[in-house]
Amino acid sequence: MPPIDIYYDGLHLSKYAHLPFVKGFTTNCTIFATDSDKHYTAFYEKNREFLKGRPFSFQIWEDDEEKAKVQIDAIATIDPSLFIKIPILTTEGRSNRPLLEYAVSKNLPINVTALHTMDQIETAYECLKSSVKPAIISVFAGPISDIGVDPTPFLHYAVTLFRNKPLMKILFAGAREPYSIQRAEQAGCHIITIPDVVIEKLLVTKTLEDLTLERVQKFQKDAVQAGIKI
Repeated sequence: MPPIDIYYDGLHLSKYAHLPFVKGFTTNCTIFATDSDKHYTAFYEKNREFLKGRPFSFQIWEDDEEKAKVQIDAIATIDPSLFIKIPILTTEGRSNRPLLEYAVSKNLPINVTALHTMDQIETAYECLKSSVKPAIISVFAGPISDIGVDPTPFLHYAVTLFRNKPLMKILFAGAREPYSIQRAEQAGCHIITIPDVVIEKLLVTKTLEDLTLERVQKFQKDAVQAGIKI
């Protein structure tokens, strides 16, 4: 495995926490909406044995500033070492700078998330540069790629901007396939998050010849089952 830290992005900690290359964990509201519990504290208590000191993030979702601060405090109460995941914008497109500054003032670990632009990366830097706690800067490289834009300049900018902040780690978010790990490493990122579908691919060893054979066998199977004719 490459030197970049791989974080599992999902809810099945008991399934993947034992893997030696998993160095941390993240969740988000969309992932959590699929959990039967949908309760941060209950989830943490059920899975804390699997963390073994590794980083873990819980996300806030409130737009109202005061309600969002209550969520920040509540997550910190679960465990002060948890990273508070704060989106860079509200759902109405306003900057969440006040919340980032609030979390910094409370000396909390922060995961600033959903970064897609240079300006957003710069805002994250301005908010976090005085923090004395670890922070994660999550650049959404996968979604940036999805609209046909190369995320590499955004990742390089984040890495360069935070280069003198050893507690600040740049995270490649939105891995689509195992090769994303190499892309993230080449861009200088410190962390990449891997969802279930990608982590399962990491556990399979195949040669290019294996892939060829699998593909032509599938072609034939599908043709026969569908009754294709010439």
